[in-house]
Amino acid sequence: MLFLNKKTGLEWEISDQEHIKRLLRDSDYELIEKVKEEAVIVEEVKPEPKKEVPKNIKK
Repeated sequence: MLFLNKKTGLEWEISDQEHIKRLLRDSDYELIEKVKEEAVIVEEVKPEPKKEVPKNIKK
C-alpha cells in the first residue's frame, strides 16, 4: 500500500500488514492510490543544415 507523509510529502510503499495498520491510525499519514505515470516521448526535430551552394564556379 502507498502512504503519503503529510509533513514531509514523501511517499512510502508499505507491504508489512502490522506497519500498514499503524500508519492507517496515524494522522500524519494518508493512504493514497498509486497512479501509473505514462512516459511521453517527445522527439525533437532539428532542421537539416542548409547546404552552401557556390555561386561563382569556374570551370
